[in-house]
Amino acid sequence: MSELLAGTVGETSSGQHVLMKDQTKIKRALRHTTVVINSRDRNYLSYPNSNNFRHTLRRALTNVLSVELVNCTIPAFLYTIQDNWNKFTFIEGTLRRFITLRVGFYTETQLCTELQYQLNNSGLVNTYTVVQNPLTRIITITATTYTQPFSFQFYSGSPRDQLDYNTISYTEISTPARQLGFGFDNYFSGMDYSQGNPVPASSPGILVAVIPMDLGNFLTRMYLHIEADGKNLDRMERGGGRKDCFHIFNIVPGESEYINLDRVTQTSVFESKPAPLARMTNLQISMRDEFDRLLNIGMREVQLTLEIVHLE
Repeated sequence: MSELLAGTVGETSSGQHVLMKDQTKIKRALRHTTVVINSRDRNYLSYPNSNNFRHTLRRALTNVLSVELVNCTIPAFLYTIQDNWNKFTFIEGTLRRFITLRVGFYTETQLCTELQYQLNNSGLVNTYTVVQNPLTRIITITATTYTQPFSFQFYSGSPRDQLDYNTISYTEISTPARQLGFGFDNYFSGMDYSQGNPVPASSPGILVAVIPMDLGNFLTRMYLHIEADGKNLDRMERGGGRKDCFHIFNIVPGESEYINLDRVTQTSVFESKPAPLARMTNLQISMRDEFDRLLNIGMREVQLTLEIVHLE
């Protein structure tokens, strides 16, 4: 009997069984909860638009270690011209007009037609044509009945784009200048800006843009922001003073109606360090452009599948 007791004492004499936690209990405390977030389930009175809504979890999750995007279906059909950047100032002689392009999805040819239509239906004196060079994709605006000089006021007009003058980088887009092939400046009839330096155009009633049209300049990326009970789940660090985000979707405008991602092709994991999130009860979902403005996704629905690892 004494030998048996001695053997027992010898096996546990280090006292580790007292100091170490029961590993089986720790494993049982680790939970993987899969949450399917569908914008159709939102409160339509509080969140009428599917680009920004709140999802309330069925039950509160505690000590959240990580949030992973494992699957999603999001709209990829984005309007070329959105109401955040569809206006600019146009001057003809002494007349100042605000030209507003209609919100919608355009090809380059269609956008040339839309610009021509708006110039000719804004109470101006000249009659205008807008054509695109098929080789360079640069547009030329011509006053076919030229009586007054004209200009595009992308710098002096209102609205206008915003630049960081220290880095000369865009901090906000408020006009369709880049889509049409212009920059952050004023552009005057009688000038050809496509040669690197402005040179006189072939006629005083002609204005040639600077660069090729670029319809997808600000629409090839969609930024997913997730906020959990007031805390931003930002896992992608961005430059230029831009707001960080959870995930960036790369989109080819007009290629498909929706895009689908899964963890096989792309992984996006937010890890809460150095400490877990104490409690998670709801998630605020928003789809934004690179300047942190809500994107017009045409009221189409968004579905995200998140795997949340937490302790209970």
